[in-house]
Amino acid sequence: MMRDEYLGVFIDESREAIQRMNDILLEVEQDPENMEAINELFRILHTLKGMAGTMEFNTMMTLCHRMENVLDEIRNGRMKLTEDIIDKLFKGADILDQMLNMIAEEGTDELTDVDVEGLIGHFESILGQSPGGGKASGKEEKREESVEEEGESKEEEEESLPIEVTDELIHVAKEAEKKGFKTYYIKVFLKEGTQLKAARMYLVFHKIEDMGGEILRTNPSVEDIEDEKFDWDVDLIVVAKQDTEKLLKALSSVSDVDRVIIKEVSLEEVKKQQEKKEEKPKEIETKKAPSSSPASPATSKDHDKKKKKITQTVRVDIEKLDTLMNLMGELVIARSRIVETLKKYNIKEIDESLAQLSRITLDLQNIVMKIRMVPIAYVFNRFPRMVRDLAKQMNKEVNFIIKGEDTELDRTFVEEIGDPILHLLRNAIDHGIESKEERIAKGKPPVGTIVLSARHEGNNVVIEVSDDGRGLDREKIARKAIERGLIDETRAATLPDEEIFQLIFLPGFSTKDQVTEVSGRGVGMDVVKNVVESLKGSVSIESQKDKGTRVTIRLPLTLAIIQALLVKVNDLVYAIPIASIDSTLKITKDDIQVVQDQEVVVIRQEVIPIIKLWETLQIPHDEESESMNVVIIRIGNKKYGVVVDTLIGQDDIVIKSLGKLFRDVKEFSGGAVLGDGSIALILDVTNLAV
Repeated sequence: MMRDEYLGVFIDESREAIQRMNDILLEVEQDPENMEAINELFRILHTLKGMAGTMEFNTMMTLCHRMENVLDEIRNGRMKLTEDIIDKLFKGADILDQMLNMIAEEGTDELTDVDVEGLIGHFESILGQSPGGGKASGKEEKREESVEEEGESKEEEEESLPIEVTDELIHVAKEAEKKGFKTYYIKVFLKEGTQLKAARMYLVFHKIEDMGGEILRTNPSVEDIEDEKFDWDVDLIVVAKQDTEKLLKALSSVSDVDRVIIKEVSLEEVKKQQEKKEEKPKEIETKKAPSSSPASPATSKDHDKKKKKITQTVRVDIEKLDTLMNLMGELVIARSRIVETLKKYNIKEIDESLAQLSRITLDLQNIVMKIRMVPIAYVFNRFPRMVRDLAKQMNKEVNFIIKGEDTELDRTFVEEIGDPILHLLRNAIDHGIESKEERIAKGKPPVGTIVLSARHEGNNVVIEVSDDGRGLDREKIARKAIERGLIDETRAATLPDEEIFQLIFLPGFSTKDQVTEVSGRGVGMDVVKNVVESLKGSVSIESQKDKGTRVTIRLPLTLAIIQALLVKVNDLVYAIPIASIDSTLKITKDDIQVVQDQEVVVIRQEVIPIIKLWETLQIPHDEESESMNVVIIRIGNKKYGVVVDTLIGQDDIVIKSLGKLFRDVKEFSGGAVLGDGSIALILDVTNLAV
């Protein structure tokens, strides 16, 4: 029961711990003398070991324990951190991650295709070479031996109990004493930083009950303990037949219990002491107002509580967030229908209430959006380790820089954008960054640089992968495209660099002469383009030979509710996402010119190609009027205009999928229900002008 209840929390906490472990190992690899990082790594493994032990995943616990012992030898100066040990610690982190995946899928930490015992044995052989033999440090042994002694010294300081003693509690204790039970006050201290505090206290309660004891009162309450609304200590009133020593030994054996204080008490005497103490604060209050006490302990505690409330977080099931967003979408549609109905019947009496409803709906919509937003660090954090391993495998030196990891985006993108970034980074290391010797010959620093960055730009999230490597070879790409019959030599000579570079996004296109595990099979860049476009985003590429390459991905902030411009062709209404619109304008027939068989307009000395929406969508259309509305679309660094009959106005729309039946229709990215109940198709501006 306990394992099932806490399994989800255990997996989430362990994933974070393993990710942090990888990050610190990368730091330690650069600076093996960084004892602060080594100590943090030790604490993470100690916590992970405790969590695995609590959940009864013994293989995982054993591996953590061996890794922890090696680090203990290093931090105590009995062993040096070598490259081999770092590699083995990285291997241990990988296996722990695999175990976690197995636990999530199968509920067991046993891996059939991985030699876990071999790695554990390797750590044991490392420990065998250490003077300390990998045993617990002296400090830990002393602490375990002196728990009872420390508890006894604390007992003498305890004049009263931090638990209110009532007549009812005294009565229950007396009845238990008649049956041979003793009444104990127990204070349990957990180690600072303990994960799954509620699970640890559950084990403490379970130990007491297993020994035939009964818990009469807790401080904080059981409900608060279950919700983890406590720091690191819990007070208990317990009745049990065992003596102090047995209780102390049993409770001290629970994972992540730092120390335990136990003393036998008379609840009647405790109540008398509490009643005496209650009189003193009243006298103080009459002499001095609470507000004039600048640094009283109570004020300080209250202030701390307030600060903690600000930073409190809660884990929420993703399905609940999706349901909340769907309900929010229905609310937006219902609001639009109310507005349309009031316009139709010209009802003015409830304008004020409607305006308030609109404001509340907008605020609620913004809050729901923010709840769904997560830092892109959740994606970025997994790449430093991958870059390190791949660079080492290819015998290249790479300085990997991450910027803007606090940039937030919709959690939908977090699940999807990882693979495209992975392909771009692999290409940057394999194709982009030269070998150390080649870089020195070109007059470059021997260490290559790859930068992964994210930022907000208007209603978009912009992700960039750039390197200072060899750049793209225009001639080589063009030659390969000519060989495959994609373009002819005349067109290859006239196409701008940007369009030539776009050819690498075609399926199966590769300029790599030698096939490796990393690249050369013609897969990767088409995956990037397909995934990004499925998220209603765009991808562009800039490159200079021997200077480097920058790939830019632009994504909308959300895929659920967006602002859109509603336009009309004949009697059909279409929606264009506001995030993709540069401007709108009116033109006449005389403003349209033809350049290389393409209709264009010149706006502020900029030549912009245009398409007539009715021609692109093959809609029967009357003769063109003298004046036309044009929506200028911006995709990356490119612009084009969409000619429509009417601009209806801006509105919030809820994106609905068109379903599998229409998945090959590239012109539309979805549909939306408008306020009058009609459907507007949402134009996919990235594919419209292709």
